[in-house]
Amino acid sequence: MDNTNAGGSVKNVFAVTLTAALVLAATGAPAFAQDETITVEGLVYLDRNANRTFDAGDSIRANGVGVRVTDQGTHQTVGDFGTGADGRYRAVLPKGPSYSVAVWELEYSFNRVSYDSVTESRTDADFNLLGHVVTGSTFVDANGDGVKQADEKVHQGKVKAVGTAAGGRAVELETQAGQDGTYSLDLPNGDFTVTAPDLTADRLALAEPKTADDVDWVTGSRKIQQMLDNRTHRLDLRYVEAQADIALDSAISPARDTHTLGDQIDLELTLSNKGNVPVAPTFVLGSLAAKVLSYSDNVTLRPGTREDFTVKDKILPGKQIEVALKLELDDITYTEVHAMARFNFGRLPDVNRRNNVATKPIKIVEKGTATTTAPVTSTTGAASPATTTTPAVAKAGNNSGLASTGASPLGFLGLGSVLLAAGLGAFFVARRRRS
Repeated sequence: MDNTNAGGSVKNVFAVTLTAALVLAATGAPAFAQDETITVEGLVYLDRNANRTFDAGDSIRANGVGVRVTDQGTHQTVGDFGTGADGRYRAVLPKGPSYSVAVWELEYSFNRVSYDSVTESRTDADFNLLGHVVTGSTFVDANGDGVKQADEKVHQGKVKAVGTAAGGRAVELETQAGQDGTYSLDLPNGDFTVTAPDLTADRLALAEPKTADDVDWVTGSRKIQQMLDNRTHRLDLRYVEAQADIALDSAISPARDTHTLGDQIDLELTLSNKGNVPVAPTFVLGSLAAKVLSYSDNVTLRPGTREDFTVKDKILPGKQIEVALKLELDDITYTEVHAMARFNFGRLPDVNRRNNVATKPIKIVEKGTATTTAPVTSTTGAASPATTTTPAVAKAGNNSGLASTGASPLGFLGLGSVLLAAGLGAFFVARRRRS
């Protein structure tokens, strides 16, 4: 017997046996692990038409929280599994327990709350989220009929929604209108306000609302009344070619030809909107040499000034407001009450600047230097014109040491001269007779 050959045979058998064991271990381990797990996956999407099917018009919930998996036996949370860029989640779970897979989006409603008693792998565990959709058109309503026509211009402004979701989270969303002027905003459950884009740089302003689908042209926004049975909201953004025009007029009370230094007057300004869009104008009292004592509560005074005012609320087209100011006349150089509305409202210029200024002449004099008499009625019934007189001023004394009576002494001196001449004449006549 060849021991050398026998030893080699034993070694070869051992090598083959070891190699086979390693191959079995390498190929059997993954199969064993796969048998011990299950995989649950699905799509999370916004179901705009609430038909429980991901179809045209729906959008995926990308990079979201996704789902929460719970062991139904122990009621312990196994884990939260988020969605990827494709809106899908994937959960690899130990095989054996019975699982509940629920969507974890408290800000939305659902047709399906969860998949329960999950014990096998599945790829169709989809969840459709039910929020609210705001949709509409942004266009220039050239004919003013409230309906978009094929030949009317559209714009691609950004539409914003700001509010609070049902879970208390502050939410701010924004979308841009497409080339056809249409837009849509997906909102979770909650309270939201949708704001139209500011297009005053393009000389466009919101048109007067004509239907319930329009945005408020004063605030440029509208609150969304969310209802569970109506999750789609129509909101059109209609614009017009803006013609801003504010006219200004003024009146002074009391109306006098002459005012005395220290007097108080009431200045009433009338601001009329003669344009086609709401505006909140500013105005200034030019060359002001008076003290502003008070002003009405429909305007605010710009900090750091005493004559620059802003109207609080926008004035609707065809409407006007009255602004009351009380002034103290503390400077005799003040010769004109001059008010001027500003020429630019935001980025909308005033199309008619000739009616922006209101002036009233005013005369102020020192106390005691002049009085104005009331008109006197003559015997013929005609009123004599008012006259201004300078009153006599009594003084305590003069350079002669005599009390001043206000009467001239020249009359008495003339009478004394006449009497003296007469006496001298009589004296010379008597002497001639005696001689």
